[in-house]
Order: sequence, then structure tokens, then C-alpha cells
Amino acid sequence: MPTIEFEALDYRADQTFAPARYRYDGDEQTGWRIDRDGVLLLELGKGFRLLRVASCGVCSTDLARHFLPFPLPQVIGHEVVARSDNGTRYVVEINASHAARGVADECAFCRAGLPTHCPSRVTLGIHDLPGGFGAYILAPVAACVEVPASVPDSAAVLVEPFAAALHGVQTVAPKAGERIAVLGPRRLGMLVVAALAGVRARMVEAGRDFAIAALVRDPALLPLARTFGATEALQVGGDARLPDASFDVVIDTTGSPDGFDLAVQLARREVHLKSTHGRPAAGLRHLTELVVDELAIGRFPFSEPKPGEGPWDRLRTGSRPRVAWLASTMPPAWLTARAEVRRGAAAELAAQYDSAEDGLPRADVAVVDSAAKIDLAIRPRDGREEALIRPRGEILVLPSAVTYGSSLLSAVVARDLRLSSSRCGDFRPALDLLASNGELARIGERLVTHRFAANDLACAFATARSRGCIKAVVEHGTAIRAGGERT
Repeated sequence: MPTIEFEALDYRADQTFAPARYRYDGDEQTGWRIDRDGVLLLELGKGFRLLRVASCGVCSTDLARHFLPFPLPQVIGHEVVARSDNGTRYVVEINASHAARGVADECAFCRAGLPTHCPSRVTLGIHDLPGGFGAYILAPVAACVEVPASVPDSAAVLVEPFAAALHGVQTVAPKAGERIAVLGPRRLGMLVVAALAGVRARMVEAGRDFAIAALVRDPALLPLARTFGATEALQVGGDARLPDASFDVVIDTTGSPDGFDLAVQLARREVHLKSTHGRPAAGLRHLTELVVDELAIGRFPFSEPKPGEGPWDRLRTGSRPRVAWLASTMPPAWLTARAEVRRGAAAELAAQYDSAEDGLPRADVAVVDSAAKIDLAIRPRDGREEALIRPRGEILVLPSAVTYGSSLLSAVVARDLRLSSSRCGDFRPALDLLASNGELARIGERLVTHRFAANDLACAFATARSRGCIKAVVEHGTAIRAGGERT
């Protein structure tokens, strides 16, 4: 039974790092025990593979880790390139679900094709499972995806955010003639621009086209955005102002509440939220959790939609669509005829859905009339990270809703703006795209500006937060000069 001991830097709630001694005991068949400084930290079931980390990217989620609702201290980092004992390179999808571990289970979420939302999962470098800023990781066996020989390490370390970027683009589904903006293209945002450019190239071949606008605060990023595929690059902030509703879709990658407010202001059809920052924004407390669950917010229809066109029909989890009615008014008769509608307090309804006999133990849709009730639909019970509605479900706001204090609700009600969100993407199509496009495989050369040794995480994080850094990568077993230059 393998035993690995190593020292790693824990990230703490006060945003500092402290060394800790880790020990991994176990194997793929029987499971693993993780000790930190001689004390049991975590016991894992079977289905985890021991890999040695080669490199790990620093992303906005890492920089905001102290805001997220998961315990600290922890070895963080999830944008990992790792190797097995025989030298095979892998990138690792971060959610350790039953499906990712290859474990047969009666998990409704894994059975429903939602393994990234498995309630029993731990998450590499984010929730419990030690991450890639340590020398070794325990990776779910089915989440280890081999890197093609044509994809260099410099691009492989970006596969996790690139897959997430591609998933976001697929979620907003650009339409011919639209103007799609990426707000705040730096780490993740430049990859969203690249993913949009790849989708656009395929649409152009079919005789359709759309525009890609990169919206940046730093004018030095304007030419870089064009090299990643933006058809236009515009400066925002300060004296540089754009008219309201300038774009059909705005994909917000800023990781800031102010950026989200600007995205709401600039979008006509949809705002897509990609970054998590753990802070209140637009009058809502749980936007980060909304992204974690990949939820959407839209306006409740003024009149009855045709059969099959309502979100309750598209998102059905059981024999009948489930609608949690949190609004103070009564639901319309046409809705109660087509769906299982339950009224009540959010926590009470969540407890009722827990015992559902078929489908997911959630509602498909929640209907609300205030920002406070949106927050309750996202996290109805204190101390529990479970939504009232299913992953990739929808929260609908009544046109009569009280919108005071929320720029988002005002836009949803007055302009029929939709908010969507997404997080992890499928690594395989992302790798296929990188492997088939030599120019795209060079994204790491363009995006990664700083590299650091694994024992210099404080400097890596300080640099990653600076305007002079686009993307920082931490490397194991590599000497790094001061300032993040590789020797």
C-alpha cells in the first residue's frame, strides 16, 4: 500500500500560507487516508489515483478562495497538469463524484448526467480534497484525461479554464448577427474570447457570423484580445463609457461585483456569469452559489407558454415538472394544471423535496417576487450548501416583483434580461480543439506571463493579483528566478 509524505503550503482564511506536513496512505482499490501534521484530515473511498503534480495555474477562484463557503486551511489549486509513475501526462477534472471515481452508486445526480453536481463530491483544491499547489494529488480515476502529444504543457495547464470557457460559450449559444462581449478578459476571459473565436469560425463556414467584443480596462490588453480572436476590442472604465444595452450577450469574467453591475447595464439579451468571487452583488448574497449550481434567472411569462416551451417542461426531474412557488401571490391556474406547484417557505419546501421518490430531490423551477427570495431559492437552509432547485435549474421573477436595491432584478423585470451561469466544462472536446489547432495550442505562450516555484505561493498570489500579470503558473521541481521567470 503506497505511502507518500510531503510538505505543502496551506492557504488560510487570513489569505496567508503556512507549511504543513501531508501523508497519503492507501490505493485505488481500498481508498485513502490523508493526514495533515500527523492528524487525520480526510478519508476517501476507492477510485482515487495518486499523481505527481507538474504544474498548476493560479485562477480568480484561487485568489478569492477565502470568500468561498468551504473550510480552510487547505492546499488549493485545481488547474493541474500531473504525471503518473510511467510519465503519462494527465489533466484532471476537478469534481470527485461517484461517476468520476468509477463507483456504482444510487446517486440521483450521477444517474441524471449531473456528476459535477453530485452532493457527495469533494472538489480538487476547492472543497476538502488537497489541490495542485502541493506536490501530489489524489485524482478521481475517471477524471484523469490523458494529454495528447501535440498539446504542450503550456497549453495543458490551461485546459481546465479553457473547458469552462467553452462550456460557457455553448451555454449562451451565440446567434447569427449578434454582438457578444467578454467583460474583463485576462485569465479566464481571454480563453472565453478564444472559445468564442473557435465557435465563430465554425459558424462562418456555415454562412453565419457574429461579432466578438473584448471589453478591457487596461489598454495594454487590447491588442492581445485581438490575437485571441476578438473582432473588436474596447476600453471600459474611467472616461471610457459605452451606451446601455450595447451588446446582445455579455459574458462577465471580471470576478468582481462592480464588473457584474456593468455587465447587467451593457447586455440586451443575456448576462452570463463565469467568475465566482464569494461576495454580494446586484442586491444578491448568493451569486457565487448560483454559479456553483449553474442556475439561471429570468422573467416569469406574462401569459401561458405553449406546451414544452416553459422552463418547467424543459427541466423536468420527475413524472411532472416541479415548481416551488415562493411568491406571495397565487400561482396561475394554467401553471397548476401543467406542473406540480408547491407553495410555502423555501426551507420547508426544500425539506419536502428531499424525500422525492423519483427524479432529483429538488424543484425544477422557483418563482419569486424579490431579491431576498432569489437568495432563499439558491440557499434555503442555513449551514447547508443545497439549493431549493436542481442544478441548471431556473429562478423566475414575477413581473410585479419588488426590484428595489437590485440592478439585476430591475433589468430582468423591465427588459426581460436573462442571467445564466456555468462552471466546469468537459475536458475532452477542449483537448480535441487544442490538439487540432496548432495556433490555439499556443495559448499558453500568449497568456502565461509569470511562473513560480511551489514554495513561493505568496509571491505568486501577489503577482497574480497585479495588473502586470495576466496568468501565473506554479511549477513543481523547477527553479524560478525572482519575479516569476523560469531558469
